[in-house]
Amino acid sequence: MNKVKVLLTISAAVSLFSCQFKGSKPASEDSNKNVGMFVSEENKLVQNARQLTFVGSKSGEGYFSQDGKKMIFQSERHDGNPFYQMYILDLENGKTTMVSPGVGKTTCGWIHPSMKKVLYSSTHLDPESKNKAQNEYDSRKKAVKARYSWSFDETYDIFSSDLNGKNIRALTKEKGYDAEGSYSPDGNWIAFASNRAGYLEKLEGEDKKLFDQDPSYMMDIYIMKADGSQVKRLTTSKGYDGGPFFSADGKKITWRRFSANGSTAEIFTMNVDGTDQKQITQMKSMSWAPFFHPSGDYIIFGSSVLGYSNFELFIVDSHGKQPPVRVSFDNGFDGLPVFTPDGNKLSWTHRNEKGESQILIADWDDVLARSLLKLPAQVPTVTNLSPAVNIQDLKKWVYYLASDEFQGRKTGSGEEKIYTEKFAQLFKSWGLQGGAPDGSFVQPFEFTSGVSLGSKNLLQLVGSYKKTYELLKEFEPVSFSKTGEFKEAPLVFVGYGIKAPASDKEPEFNSYKGLYVKGKWVLVLADLPGDITPQRRHYLNLYSRLQHKVTVAKNEGAVGLLVAYGPLSGMKEKFGKLKFEGALSNTDLAVLRLSQQSAEAILSYAGVNLSSLQKTLDKGEGYAGLVIPSTYVKANVDLQFQKSQGLNVIAKLPAKGARSAVMIGAHGDHLGHGQAGSSLARTNEQGLPHYGADDNASGVAGVLELAHHYANLNAKSPLSMQKDLYFAIWSGEELGNLGSSYFTKNIKQHNISAYLNMDMIGRFKDRVMFQGAGSGTHWHQVAEEVSVRSAVPMIVQEDPYLPTDSLSFYMAGIPAVNFFTGSHAEYHSPRDKADLVNFEGLARVLEAVKTMTDLLSDSKTNLVSYVKVAGGQNKLEGRSFRVYLGTIPDYSQEGVKGVRISGASKDSPAEKAGLKEKDVIVEFNGTKIENLYDYVYTLQSVTPNKETIMKIQRQNELLEIIITPKLKE
Repeated sequence: MNKVKVLLTISAAVSLFSCQFKGSKPASEDSNKNVGMFVSEENKLVQNARQLTFVGSKSGEGYFSQDGKKMIFQSERHDGNPFYQMYILDLENGKTTMVSPGVGKTTCGWIHPSMKKVLYSSTHLDPESKNKAQNEYDSRKKAVKARYSWSFDETYDIFSSDLNGKNIRALTKEKGYDAEGSYSPDGNWIAFASNRAGYLEKLEGEDKKLFDQDPSYMMDIYIMKADGSQVKRLTTSKGYDGGPFFSADGKKITWRRFSANGSTAEIFTMNVDGTDQKQITQMKSMSWAPFFHPSGDYIIFGSSVLGYSNFELFIVDSHGKQPPVRVSFDNGFDGLPVFTPDGNKLSWTHRNEKGESQILIADWDDVLARSLLKLPAQVPTVTNLSPAVNIQDLKKWVYYLASDEFQGRKTGSGEEKIYTEKFAQLFKSWGLQGGAPDGSFVQPFEFTSGVSLGSKNLLQLVGSYKKTYELLKEFEPVSFSKTGEFKEAPLVFVGYGIKAPASDKEPEFNSYKGLYVKGKWVLVLADLPGDITPQRRHYLNLYSRLQHKVTVAKNEGAVGLLVAYGPLSGMKEKFGKLKFEGALSNTDLAVLRLSQQSAEAILSYAGVNLSSLQKTLDKGEGYAGLVIPSTYVKANVDLQFQKSQGLNVIAKLPAKGARSAVMIGAHGDHLGHGQAGSSLARTNEQGLPHYGADDNASGVAGVLELAHHYANLNAKSPLSMQKDLYFAIWSGEELGNLGSSYFTKNIKQHNISAYLNMDMIGRFKDRVMFQGAGSGTHWHQVAEEVSVRSAVPMIVQEDPYLPTDSLSFYMAGIPAVNFFTGSHAEYHSPRDKADLVNFEGLARVLEAVKTMTDLLSDSKTNLVSYVKVAGGQNKLEGRSFRVYLGTIPDYSQEGVKGVRISGASKDSPAEKAGLKEKDVIVEFNGTKIENLYDYVYTLQSVTPNKETIMKIQRQNELLEIIITPKLKE
């Protein structure tokens, strides 16, 4: 980030009206020496500024009550008194009440957390107060104005009163200036500044001289109980320590410390007991009036670093590790900044060139502040979220989820547990009920998540060629291998091990042609022929995946498969990082990866040079295969599979007398570091966190914002909804809708009439896609009304067979739709970051979702009813498949030998053949089906429009049906 040069214009010291700035000696106006000490690049930290106070020529130093509904401030507006008096502004109705006595000087107010009393500093007990007021009037009438300086009147004491200015009580009585007080967050303590030590201690020499010249010289920070007892001095340095404020957690105090000669001031922090005093800024100017952001992560303050004629606001991280960042860019004085308790707004005092000062308030961008200060995303809490749906809250959610902390939110990870617990706590704090079947907020489910090597892995060649291979250096099992002991069996080299049927444009390719491998091991090369036309390569690509090669070898009767990279491939196997490749699949075949050197040695024993042979194979020409003479493979595969627990988070807002419900959901999981095969990371991005800001932190932000919105409305006045509302954050979507599928297994007890899903809604450009309208009657009418009401452009799409969580609900008989703003180049890559999200567009999408939720939940009847439709041809049986059956695999299946389906598309070959939900396909076209890979492979080999036999397991009955595959349109 560029740091621009700053130039100062010399001017007289401005009239600073604050109890936070009482220095009498100006800092040097030559700030060129400060160039590079702060970041001054213009930004939009502050937006939508507006003026709060208007009465009187001077108002300032406003501080919010703990609930954010009131502000106490000082203003010169009381008739008969030229000095500041203390007022409370009701931020809901705009009415102002004076709480100080109206006599003497008053400054530095604060509202107690109980909302029953306030504190302020006042001289109203001074018998000379009337004379001082008259002298001030006389002084202001003079043609030549005296230079402004703050009065460190020794009669200032701290008082408390109720919010109407009654029951005034003195909290300090010592001689000296007692002011600049603020309550601790729990209301038990008061931090304040006082120069009482200058009167109580015997000063001599230079100390006495300086104190007589400037009473602020002996100013220090003190702390006392709220009733004025147990006073403790926290600082003892010479020079002015003042303006103490507590952090929101009550553990820290920030203040500004002047140099002994009063020429500069810097920002400091310390513990509430005075320990661990740290200097935060090094700006070598007048930096003052520091105030903690409610998070405690950074501090805002004013500084004269740009010159006394142009005091500006700055932020700095609470540890002072990064250069301060400039916040305000207006002419005149900007200072005395304070945050609202939720941290979403900033208030400060602005003095214009006429010398008039008033209090302003504006929206504050916490997310941008953290980015500029290189701070981690803030954890959303009850106190820092607005009850209404707004852009700043959406930023908090997305930046929080798409942060380094969550490392891509892999299903079942420790990071997933952290954010699901956080969401559950927030749902509960908003007054929602647990929405899981057992009434809790978190619904766990088990899934297979990983694989590791056991201690008994073995690979040997026996017979005339003997060799014992070293694990992790020369061989390694593949995660979907069958486990157990494999006795000696012959070995056959079958080239690339590909078997692809002929198409209308491509001839057959069959590595096994003329070979008999039943009861034998096969050795195959990885990938596919390299010296063929792009068209041919594209066609064979589908059949070159290792899972397909395993299915082919098994169907040819092999007992095991060894795979190695050929020497001309430019690739070598990297052992030691056993990769879990999807959900656990059943297979009868041992599968091991072999080093390239080992494969070359085996072929060399058979009298063949693998490099020369690969040149022939790469041309895609026919090859008769090669039996390795008198050589037998013996193996033991020992794999240990890990189970993990995914976590759904589900909340419920019940409606009185409701008989059905509307559910809103999105998935929180993503790809971790791209371990899953669906990662589209570039070469230089391998292993990096896949942040998933759009996919699907955007959707989660939508669910949370809507949940908070409806919960807040209900807390104010119970909603007159006709239906319960459910809010869900799903796990395991990237692994095949695991979490939502698990929930829908018991869907009937929730009586959900409609489901609204949000998946990737963060890249709004000019419209949002409303997908799955074919899942129910009247979705088009609902969409039409929503588009008119919300003014959000929508494109309606019919197909309900979507690759997201809405499918789980549709397959469970629930009308389900998905909101989607489109894919992009960052999809499933580490580049899907929060700064690319269109938050204004995201808010517009949520307006549409909210409008639709209102329509559905306010109707006594169900506006939409379930419809079973044709569709899903290009999604659930693979985009590159030639033929279509219309089966919908159940991707959450585990431990099933075969392929269990969750249904069949309407009017599809599968439906016409009589396939039903929960049927398990165990054989197809004469091929034994043990897992999804077998099914995928076999689907490529069948002939379109020709009757084919399929065997299915339906409960305890084995059925044989006739099905006719269709050629895709």
